[in-house]
Order: sequence, then structure tokens, then C-alpha cells
Amino acid sequence: MKLLVPVFLLAIAGAAQAQAVYKCNSSSYSEQPCSDRVVRTYEAPVERPARKARDVVAHRLPGESAEELATRRRRVNLPGTDRDECARLDKKIPFEQQRIRNGVHPEEIDEAQQSLAESRKRFQQLRC
Repeated sequence: MKLLVPVFLLAIAGAAQAQAVYKCNSSSYSEQPCSDRVVRTYEAPVERPARKARDVVAHRLPGESAEELATRRRRVNLPGTDRDECARLDKKIPFEQQRIRNGVHPEEIDEAQQSLAESRKRFQQLRC
């Protein structure tokens, strides 16, 4: 009895691997008969992963300006962390410029200028 269980399991595994694959046309395969040509499964191509939504920048989103679309296209291939940092810098740079314009104390203006210079340098390094 002990010998029959492994033999039975091997027979099932062999039958599962021997499933026929049919070549329908130059780029598609099926497990259902669509032609007379049966191929080995290692000849069937591996399916390509679907494109990620971030890779597709086809048109302007509702409410998006031409400049925002250009920015989105420019940043689409950046890693996610860099895109996040670019978005943060998009808000920080105008804030620092406002601090420089409205600053009352010279120390505050100097600090804002230094922060603005660092932000712009990082913006260029990231190619935002």
C-alpha cells in the first residue's frame, strides 16, 4: 500500500506536465485546440507583465495644465522616492521664495536663501 501512493502521485504529476499546448498563430498559444500544431510547453512564450500605470502618460488629465503634463511626462521614469521628493520640492521652493520676500529679520532671510539654494540644487540633481 505504501508503494502505491508515491506511484499514484508521480502519475498525476506526469499527466499535469504533459498537457498539450497548441500554437494558434505566430504569437498566441492555447490549451484548447485551435490548430493541429502541438508544441512543447517550453516553446510557448512567457507572458509579459502588464505595463504599469505610471509608465503611461498619454494625455492631459482633467484640470491639468500643459506645464503640469510636461512635468508629469518628465518625471514618469523617475523612481517613486525621487518623484515624491520632487513633489515636496515643488512646494518647498515657492515657500522659501515667499519667506525671502516677506522676511523681516535678516537671519530669517539668510536662512530662507540658504534653504532655497539647497532645494534648487537637489531639484537639479534629481532632474525634476
